[in-house]
Amino acid sequence: MQISLASVPSMFFRSAVDAWFYLFVLTFPLLLVRMAVAVLAAANSTVIAIGLAIVVPSIILPAWVLFGTYYRIDSAILRVQAGPFTSFVPLDQIHSVAPLRSFGIAPALSCQRLKITYGRNQSMVVSPQRKAAFLEALGYVPNSVLQPNRARPNPFALGENY
Repeated sequence: MQISLASVPSMFFRSAVDAWFYLFVLTFPLLLVRMAVAVLAAANSTVIAIGLAIVVPSIILPAWVLFGTYYRIDSAILRVQAGPFTSFVPLDQIHSVAPLRSFGIAPALSCQRLKITYGRNQSMVVSPQRKAAFLEALGYVPNSVLQPNRARPNPFALGENY
C-alpha cells in the first residue's frame, strides 16, 4: 500500500551487510595475495607488473563495494550506489516493493532484500539497514510490505475458501 509522497527530504540509508560478505571481503584478498606471492616470487618485472595490475583492483573493489554501498532518496529519485557503480530509479515510476530473500548479485550486501519494480519490467534489489524507514521514505507503509498476507489456499479444499 502506497501513501502520499509529499516533499521528501534527502534521506541516506546504508546497506545491511551479512557476515558472509565480510568473510568474502577478508578471505578473497588473502587467498589472492597468497597465490600471487607464490607466482610472482620467481617472476620478472613484467610479470610482476601484470600481476599487481590484477591483484590490487581485486582487493580494492570488494572493499569499495563493502564501504560504498548505500541508497539515497531525494524528492524525485532513488540513487543506488554500490562502490563504483551507480543506478537511478525515478520515484514516480516505482510500481511495487516486495521482500525478497536472495543471494544473487545486486547492490545489496544482505540476503534479506527488497525488490523494487519500476518502469517497464525493470527491477532493482536493495537491502537497507533500516527497512521500515526506507519504505516510508519511498512512500510505502512498512507493515504492508514487510508482513505480507501469508494465508495460503488449502490444497485439499474443493473450491471452497477457508
